[in-house]
Amino acid sequence: MKRILLSAASGIALVLSGTPAFAQEGAGQPEGEQLAQVSEMFAGLFTSEPLTPEQEARLPAAMALIDVMLPEGFYAAMMGEMMGTMLDPMMAMMSGATGADLMLAGRLNVDPQVKEALSDEQKVELATLLDPAFAQRGPLMQGMMNDIMLQAAVAIEPGFREGMAKAYAVRFDSAQIDDIAAFFATPTGAVYARENIKLMADPQVMSASMQAMPAMMEQFGGLASELEAAMAQLPAERGVGDLSQQERTRAAQLLGVDADALDEAINPPAAASNTGSGAE
Repeated sequence: MKRILLSAASGIALVLSGTPAFAQEGAGQPEGEQLAQVSEMFAGLFTSEPLTPEQEARLPAAMALIDVMLPEGFYAAMMGEMMGTMLDPMMAMMSGATGADLMLAGRLNVDPQVKEALSDEQKVELATLLDPAFAQRGPLMQGMMNDIMLQAAVAIEPGFREGMAKAYAVRFDSAQIDDIAAFFATPTGAVYARENIKLMADPQVMSASMQAMPAMMEQFGGLASELEAAMAQLPAERGVGDLSQQERTRAAQLLGVDADALDEAINPPAAASNTGSGAE
């Protein structure tokens, strides 16, 4: 549960923390420090070009459009709708037979045929016997994730509005911005301005997108084995003992330590990186 809650604050951090390199680097660090490091890293990756003088001149008009499209508090409201659309069915599933399957997979040590013979109702019953709070964990997790995402939305909104205004100033010229403003001033345009971005989280859009999930998962089905095979063709990571004397000397210079202390300064490579299982 803690892992999922952290992913709500930083989904990318969750992905990275599952990789051998990041997990080894972050070992022993508080989770807050790990997330801060990831935030700093990605803040440096996603940069944008400064606006030209001409684009800067269009920025006030672009900001006026954003004020119509994204009134104060809009982002938090949109995130609330999106979280409900996405999480309600997920949490309902996790509190039912699917969640029971996952929970029992780690608790039961019986023949697979025994588990397969259980009905959905029996799985939930057994999961509840082993965990009296089984049905409560999903809603509890959802509530905490909603709180985290809404707090994040409040923090994100000012930068999001500024970024949207700059994007409009870059992508549209003055005449086009005036045309968009004129459209937003009409009754239909006003409705469109308010609803446009929300459409991405509309249940109709989410439902249609999820229908493509089986086909997408089929495409990714063989990815793990293909990636593992490709990784196996690469040279394995090296430990200190694999370095030449010249390489050891250079590594010591870079780290500012004696060559004899390299074994303490450099951890051995994760076993997964040398076996190819890290491809997963």
